[in-house]
Parts: sequence; structure tokens; C-alpha cells
Amino acid sequence: MIAGRDVVRAGTAVAAGALALRVWWGRRAARAHPGDATGPLTDDGVRLHVEVGGRVSGDGTAPVTVVLVHGFGARATMWDHQWAALRDAARVVRYDQRGHGRSGWAGRLRSTPCRLGRDLELVLDRCAGPGPVVLVGHSMGGMAVLALAGRRPELVGGRVTGVALLSTLAAPLALAGDGADGPAPVRTALGIAAAWVLWLASPLVHALHPMRTGPAQRLLRRRLFAGDPPEDAVHRMTGAWRTTPTAVMSGFLPGLARYDRRAAVEALRDVPVLVLAGTDDTTIPAAAAEELARRIGPRARLVRVPGAGHMVPLTHAVAVTSALLDLLSRCGTATDERRTS
Repeated sequence: MIAGRDVVRAGTAVAAGALALRVWWGRRAARAHPGDATGPLTDDGVRLHVEVGGRVSGDGTAPVTVVLVHGFGARATMWDHQWAALRDAARVVRYDQRGHGRSGWAGRLRSTPCRLGRDLELVLDRCAGPGPVVLVGHSMGGMAVLALAGRRPELVGGRVTGVALLSTLAAPLALAGDGADGPAPVRTALGIAAAWVLWLASPLVHALHPMRTGPAQRLLRRRLFAGDPPEDAVHRMTGAWRTTPTAVMSGFLPGLARYDRRAAVEALRDVPVLVLAGTDDTTIPAAAAEELARRIGPRARLVRVPGAGHMVPLTHAVAVTSALLDLLSRCGTATDERRTS
């Protein structure tokens, strides 16, 4: 008869072996994803792919610089509509976040919102040029903006004259669901546990290639879109998720599950802020945007886009661009007021 302690030992050995295999697989994946970017190099050795365009004078100055930061599983090209529409009004900077698109990756331990905030700081310092800056973050990109605001609050109201937070939140993701049950600490703990389970199982997920199957693509469509979205938008995001390595996506999950930047919101209270969300977003419900705008205070302008899902910059580009142009106008007015006061 097998003793209970033998079962425990066997289970521990299997778990340790699975963990060791997962760590090895993740490190191997990181070495296999150096990226092909030629942009700035982060202090942990990740090369970022950055694009700069738009309204720049001969001496390299611009009336304002807009930095566009994409979300989880996406890439810089998700901003194509805004990139084109804002170029006459501003210098525009967009980049692939680490592990996404053409940027490199450095493994799970360096795949956190805090690290994304430091990457944004590097892009701001190296690629945004002189003059005022407006930061625009979608979903995980908004988390990067808030991480930077928490890390360098003196930038906001100084060089950063405005912020746009699209389809994002400051509170933990586990608290975002409209119908979430149970006390907040329990829901957060369960979210973190689920993230670790998915991280551990990611080699199997990678082997199964789920994003190549119809059911997985339909699930992704339901989570990212609402109603009858443009097929180009669906194709872009399905392709981006299919080509982003499983190791990268699973590597971000533990850090995202622990995310909480509610304390960073205070840094945004003295600049114009746009908080925008789709009314039918099932990934980060519009209620999270309403709470975020409430926390920021009177300088936050809340815009709800009727019928829009999570990928609102792709599906409702005109509404998003209009809201961003309004933000730029508010930022210009606020800057003029500070100069004359």
C-alpha cells in the first residue's frame, strides 16, 4: 500500500519537474524572440521598435507630441487610423511593446506593467523630441501610462501635458467584471492563481495552436469586439494574437493579475485627461472607466462610445480620433493658461 507521504513526494516531484520544464521553455522562448527592431535599447537588453512621424519643423520641434501605446496581444499598427489622422496636428510616436510585433522580449520576470512603464519612459526620453507630450494608452498600454505616472509623477503636469486612457483601468483586473462575485481580496487572489495556472500550462497551449482554430477565434472575437465589427479590425487582431508567441502572452499574465495602479491616479489630477470606453466592452467593462474618471476628478472627461467593444480604436476610429483631437485642444488651452499665470 502506498503511504500518504509517498504520494506527496511523488506529487511534489512531478510539480517541481513541470515547473522546471516551464522555466526552461520560457527562457528558450525569450532567446528565440530577440525582435528585429532598431530603436532604443532598454536597461534589461530589450530592443524596442519605434516609429516617429507627423508634424515636425526643421529644427526637430513640434507643437505637441502624441505617444501611442498599444495593448495586450496587439502592436503599433493597431493605431493606423489615429497615426494618419493626428499627423497634421502633432508629432506622433508609436511603438511595439516588449514581446509584441518587432520588439524583443526578456522573459516573464520582466513582463510587468511596471516594466512597461519604464519602457514608455525610455521612448519618451529618446524618441519624443522636445516640447509637450500627450500620452495615449489602450488597455495594457493604459496600464503602462499609469505605471509611468506612478513612477515619475513629476512628469505629469511638466512635460506630459495630457493623458488619454482608452479601455483601461487602474484597479486590479479581477475587480473589473460587472458580475464578479465574492470579496475583492478573494477575487484578486483567484485571478492571480488562474494566471499562474495558465502560465504553467502555456507549453501545452502553444503545442495545440488554439488561435488557429475556429472556436478560439470566435471566442477572441467575442472578447475584443461587439456587434458586427469591421472584418479588417477582426483580421488585424486575430493575426496579431496568432503571431505573438504563447510564451510572451502567458508571461505577462502573472504581472497583469497583480496589477493595481489606483495610487498613481493622483498624479493625473492636474492635467486634462480623456477616459474613453466602449459601452459593450466585455474585457474591461465601461464601469471601470467610469470609476477611473471619478478617481481622477473634474479634469477627466469621460467618453462612452455606444456599441463599441474593447478594440474601440480600430472599430470606432472616428469617435476615438475626435476625442483625442478634443484632448489636444484642451491640453493647448491648459498650457497657455499655465504660461500666463
